[in-house]
Amino acid sequence: MAESFTTEVKNEIAHSGNKNPCCAAAEIAGFVRACGAVTLAGKAGPGVKLATGNAAVARRYKSLIESEYGVRVKLMVGESAAVRRSRVYELSAPPGPRTDALLASTGVMKLSGGVREMRLGIGESIVKRKCCRKACLKGMFLGAGEVNDPDKGYNLEIVFASETTAVAARRIINGFTDIHARVRPRRGDYVVYLKDAEQIKDVLTIIGAYAQLLRFENVRMVKEMKGRANRVSNCDAANMEKALGAAERQLAAIREIELRDGLDSLPDELVDTALTRIFHPDASLAEIGQLLNPQIGKAAVSARFKRIAAHAGPLSGIAGRSET
Repeated sequence: MAESFTTEVKNEIAHSGNKNPCCAAAEIAGFVRACGAVTLAGKAGPGVKLATGNAAVARRYKSLIESEYGVRVKLMVGESAAVRRSRVYELSAPPGPRTDALLASTGVMKLSGGVREMRLGIGESIVKRKCCRKACLKGMFLGAGEVNDPDKGYNLEIVFASETTAVAARRIINGFTDIHARVRPRRGDYVVYLKDAEQIKDVLTIIGAYAQLLRFENVRMVKEMKGRANRVSNCDAANMEKALGAAERQLAAIREIELRDGLDSLPDELVDTALTRIFHPDASLAEIGQLLNPQIGKAAVSARFKRIAAHAGPLSGIAGRSET
């Protein structure tokens, strides 16, 4: 089965690196906030559990946490309880000083004088630098992000269990130029989302999904070209319908004059125009003008049909309309 666009994006950025060492803590902080939970083990202190449905993402954070904090991370593979029973990769870090350091440096916990205080949101000190904000956003997306296949529509979202964290995530995302994410509640969670194609493209750029960005942009361009072609086609169809309607009204006015007074009652130039319409019922005003001798322009033809409509009397209000 073909992989989803979200999976393709996550697979790509799961294999990317961080240019600056300061970004590792920011990225882990984003990942922990998006898909992590703190476990309590009595006096031993808190542990950490992280869950993801993506194997590449699980390997990334096992390696990153172990290299940054020296914590031995256990990786277990389970099965989702969802309708589509899929694999779940669970990372767990046991209680201990190194896990305390992990939680403290990512802003999940404040450790002071042996007292542990759990915190929500994302600490400002973690995302002071722009590169760290990018890394944090990458971690949040890898943890709980989804992005629609551009063929099916435009939607990017990251789901959080805490409203405080969702609002903090929105603030980070909206700190980048021309991005305006929103937050909405959904079944007990809080969703940070974007529905604008340009803004989604910007986020894909920020998190480093360059290959999938090209795919996204190609699909978007094709959709826009098809949409433009459809609009032109619809416009042409509407103009054709309008033109045919105008021709029918002109013919009705001509028939009314013929039955009542005869076409000879009209000036010669109007007789020529009326006869040309009778012999060419589908012709446009411009084409009628080309068929006349001498030839005249579209505006002059329209003016003649208005005069014919006036001669028709009661039909003039209708027959006077013409296509543009």
